[in-house]
Amino acid sequence: MLSFNESAPNHVCIVGAGPAGVVLSILLARRGIPVTLLEAQADFDRDFRGDTLHASAMEILDQMGLAEPVLKLCHARVDKFQLTSTEEKITMADFSCLDTLFPYVALIPQERFLTFMTEEAKKLPDFRLVMNAKVHDLIVENNKICGVTYMKDGKDHVVRASLTIGADGRGSRVREKAGIKLGKTTPPIDVIWFKLPRHQDNKTGNSTGGRFGTGVMLVMLDRGYEWQLGFVILKGSYKTLREAGMAAFHDELIKLAPELKSSISDLKDWSQCAILSVVTGRVNQWYKPGLLLIGDAAHVMSPVGGVGINYAIHDAVAAANALIEPLHKGNVTELDLADVQFRRERPIRFIQAVQSIIQRRIIANALKSDKPFRPPLLVRFMARFPFFQKKMARILAYGIQPETLQHR
Repeated sequence: MLSFNESAPNHVCIVGAGPAGVVLSILLARRGIPVTLLEAQADFDRDFRGDTLHASAMEILDQMGLAEPVLKLCHARVDKFQLTSTEEKITMADFSCLDTLFPYVALIPQERFLTFMTEEAKKLPDFRLVMNAKVHDLIVENNKICGVTYMKDGKDHVVRASLTIGADGRGSRVREKAGIKLGKTTPPIDVIWFKLPRHQDNKTGNSTGGRFGTGVMLVMLDRGYEWQLGFVILKGSYKTLREAGMAAFHDELIKLAPELKSSISDLKDWSQCAILSVVTGRVNQWYKPGLLLIGDAAHVMSPVGGVGINYAIHDAVAAANALIEPLHKGNVTELDLADVQFRRERPIRFIQAVQSIIQRRIIANALKSDKPFRPPLLVRFMARFPFFQKKMARILAYGIQPETLQHR
């Protein structure tokens, strides 16, 4: 089925309705560029997607006029990120010190965020969303990618486009079909994700942060009505954890976070847990003629720091800034696509280096320890100073090269 103006010479096909794909769709469609957004799933209801929106992403949403309604979806605001061990609690990042309208991390379930954003996009005449559209292959003519083929409801469909954007995540089908290789690194950790209800009689303050025990670590995201929890383990040790049994797992969790005691019985079976094998990496070249990769399709992010959504949104803004004018002229060149990678590659390399240091020097050492873990002495010393707390907050919230909208 042809859309309103799918045959337009500047029609864009975006594959993947995650944060990068949805934000870029809105930015392009608002400027009169026809966009078809393809999403492989039937809805956005998938567990354990990132929830954290930092200040820089909120500022972009504010520039788009969407910050206020997005914040209505927010269940918690975190102004400090703290690491807690059996002996002490240290503040690694204090977001309340940032000079911004949004001096916190907003915890917004990604399902609600994407549902809201796609509803906003549907108000635009130059936007079309196709759910349950599983991309099959790329259309290549004269060495240029000219769209995709996809399957929906058992039938084959074709979308022709002057530019195809791969925003379909770490397992990107577009990246695979384009023959672009992801240079992977494998951090020495895996994460077991699960949820527990947060009962109203629990009077503790917001519990978001990291908890260290003896050879174990727990990441807590306190949504107000529930906890999203990540039990961090050494890569390959999940089998040993399961063999110890669910009761032993309960005991370990309560030791790390006593406030979970009233709801721990809700975790009855390992089927309630999802194991995330932590993989990071990036591609050497984000583009080919007629094709651009953004978000996790171009650079797979670690969960450390909860920055993945924010970097995906910044990729979308950089792409819009670089491509809106060439799209209006109907002439997007490889140089235009290279400009997006040139703009975004340095901040990606920087934050991945920071994540790698934290994973290998702090988290992995904690998991290998046979005694209660304490962060390195230098970290404990620096964390005493507000300057360090603010600097770390700024690195997580903004990185080294945040984007702003050039086309309002």
